[in-house]
Amino acid sequence: MSSMVIVVAALVAIGWLAFLVANGMRGRSQDAVAPNLSLYKTDDELENRRLDRVLGVAVILSAFLAVSLPVYYLGERNRQASFEVEFEDVAIERGQYHVAEFACAGCHGEGLVGGVASYVDARSGVAVSWAAPSLNDIFLRYDRDEVRFWLVYGRANSPMPAWGAAGNGPMNDAQIEETLDYLESIQVGQADAVARADAQITAAIAGLETADASVTSSIQAQEELITFYDNAPPNRDLVKQYTELAERVLEAPDEGVDANNNGVDDLAEWEASYKIDTDEDGLADRAEEELTQIFQAAQDSGYAPFSALAVAFDPRNPDSTGLDNDNVVAHSKLGEMKQQLVTLDVAVDNLDRLRGQAAEGLAFLQAAADKSLYSFDLQAIADATFGGDVDKATRAVGIYQGLCARCHTSGYSEGPAFAQEAGAGSLGPALWDGRPNVQFLTADDMKKFLSEGSQLGVGYGVNGIGRGYMPAFGMVLSEADLDLVIQYLRGEVLR
Repeated sequence: MSSMVIVVAALVAIGWLAFLVANGMRGRSQDAVAPNLSLYKTDDELENRRLDRVLGVAVILSAFLAVSLPVYYLGERNRQASFEVEFEDVAIERGQYHVAEFACAGCHGEGLVGGVASYVDARSGVAVSWAAPSLNDIFLRYDRDEVRFWLVYGRANSPMPAWGAAGNGPMNDAQIEETLDYLESIQVGQADAVARADAQITAAIAGLETADASVTSSIQAQEELITFYDNAPPNRDLVKQYTELAERVLEAPDEGVDANNNGVDDLAEWEASYKIDTDEDGLADRAEEELTQIFQAAQDSGYAPFSALAVAFDPRNPDSTGLDNDNVVAHSKLGEMKQQLVTLDVAVDNLDRLRGQAAEGLAFLQAAADKSLYSFDLQAIADATFGGDVDKATRAVGIYQGLCARCHTSGYSEGPAFAQEAGAGSLGPALWDGRPNVQFLTADDMKKFLSEGSQLGVGYGVNGIGRGYMPAFGMVLSEADLDLVIQYLRGEVLR
């Protein structure tokens, strides 16, 4: 409706302007005196039907404006509302682009449902897979201002970098806001968030049983890394030799017949796949250039990353590997060999330092296995806090491990081998030695805080001042689970 009014008004204005211009130019000659220098019509000449016509047109235009402006106003409200929707849709679309551009899913998983990020533990120098949280339910835990803070400034001592310009990141303020708009648009419902929290608790309980195996696996991986460094010099020489041989075969000029038209002459393919007996067939001995022998030697070398490249070609079939044209596959494998060579070159050039760091990391992991700080004596917790009820103790520990430990137990997100004692503190304060009972005089005070989270500058408990770091769990945990974890945290035994 408003668009029609605008069109009609524009046409009327254009017509009226054209009339004035035409009327002003009518009868004008080069010798005419300018109107402002000559006498105009007398009152008798003006006060006639011409004046009535002019006044009539003015009344009509006034009436048109009187009607069209309210009509335009009524349509403008809807237009503004639709513009706001369109603006929000564009912001969400741009936010989705930012999330893809800056590869948020690389750490937070496809669909931002949670994932892992590569990280190096500062204490041990060991490479770990840091558990990155889900983002499609984050507004059930934090408000927009708090999420903006994490996005702009990142989280120190974690893989989460600063993304906002104020935190020396690559995003300007508009990009940050658009990213927040997109995150808000993908939030799951409360029922899904509650189910996800319950799944986290179940997984955390299962993790209690597999913690020792996880630590053992970390130790084995570190031992393999040390073995890699120990064998790096001979493996580097081996890979270099085979890379040069393979490159010589693949990049040699075409000197023979290429019947299968795959870019490699048939003789080279044949000799690459089968050892030639020169005494019987009289063919030139090119055994050192045989691709299959090269890859077979790699397979026999015991260097897993390199031997995984082993492949045999059939010169009678241009696509013998089933992956692609044999020439394409061979060059691809050669490229992978060159990458392995670069890795080994770096390892050899920095061998003493890297080998020493790996050994220190292994010692750290072995000490972690001996201390077993990641373990829980559920029976002791049950006896001390839950009247001997192991099921309640297990559920309470699962709630803490699944939803609280990433902020209140140092190293938890890096895996059991790196976790310190339960409640040791990290981003959030330590919870051992009865601190919850000191900070909150009653369980009800603590329950209110856990349910609502903290707000920047707003006091809580005894002399507590909120920083906005503590998320709200009232939307994802049942009242029974809140009571259970509060009872656990206010008890005497945390592990």
